[in-house]
Amino acid sequence: MRRRQFHRYFSLAAPAALLAVGGMPAHAADPWPSKPIRLVVPFAPGGSNDVIARRLAMQLSTSLGQSVVVDNRAGGGSTVGSNVVATAPADGYTLLFVSGSLATTAAVQKTPYDPLTAFVPISRVASAPFVVLTRDGFPAKTMGEFIAYAKANPGKINYGSAGLGDSTQLATELLSNVAGLKMEPVGYKGISPAQMDLIAGRLDVVITTIASIRGTPAEKLPMLAFTSEKRNADYPQVPTVKEATGLAYVVDVWWGAFGPKGMPTAIRDRLNKEIGVAVAQPEFATFLKSAGAAADPSTPDVLQQLLVTDVQRWTDTARRAGITPQ
Repeated sequence: MRRRQFHRYFSLAAPAALLAVGGMPAHAADPWPSKPIRLVVPFAPGGSNDVIARRLAMQLSTSLGQSVVVDNRAGGGSTVGSNVVATAPADGYTLLFVSGSLATTAAVQKTPYDPLTAFVPISRVASAPFVVLTRDGFPAKTMGEFIAYAKANPGKINYGSAGLGDSTQLATELLSNVAGLKMEPVGYKGISPAQMDLIAGRLDVVITTIASIRGTPAEKLPMLAFTSEKRNADYPQVPTVKEATGLAYVVDVWWGAFGPKGMPTAIRDRLNKEIGVAVAQPEFATFLKSAGAAADPSTPDVLQQLLVTDVQRWTDTARRAGITPQ
């Protein structure tokens, strides 16, 4: 009798146990990360986005115990690579490392994704200011004098940028809006040729980054001001635009990490923690300084709010500059 009862119990319990095992979530037996992670950079190799991403990938590979591989997907002003991540499985194995171009591109192009909803913000990684450069011999020697001269000579000052709708153009147009200036844009295919024309005296002003001028003749041009909230430690004699003019003008270049919409919160939080640890390493800070940037980690919410603010700001700036999304 007891034997029959045992067999009856086992015959009922065994399928239930098998179902329970079969229904266990995959992550219970296969914790993240269990395979290499792809870090998509929507720009070509060699630029600041790429070199910072590669340094971060090296740090994360160590802390996560899995390879983090940089995948350059250039094109469309960052839309090609960004869309790779926007359409990727939300399993934490495809991530995006991108600059503020995620916001500026959306302001001047019709993107296949909504930057505000297609991604899960993980952390800002680093930031850097722009610097306002003028040609040698320009009449204004300070930022205050520049604003006064530009107001007195509407349409007579030309500025160079890395192209239509690029962050360097939008940063300059925003300054024009805030200060009430009228300057003529000259677009180039990249910021380097614009800087060369500034050196040659064919342009009056260029707003660019320290990374793009460091070690070049452009570094010796007059620096009127930085666009950051605080002065740059490497150039303590150069004021900020806000400090020199009283204008509410603060613009930074930033880089951050994102995942696809729907990525688990636990993975996001783990990555946020590991990024914070990575950028706090002294060697990482030294590396960023050589690139003209500084570590600037954040919470996911802060990064999302930064993106929201930038999309709104650059969309309005592009509209006022007459740039229609294509």
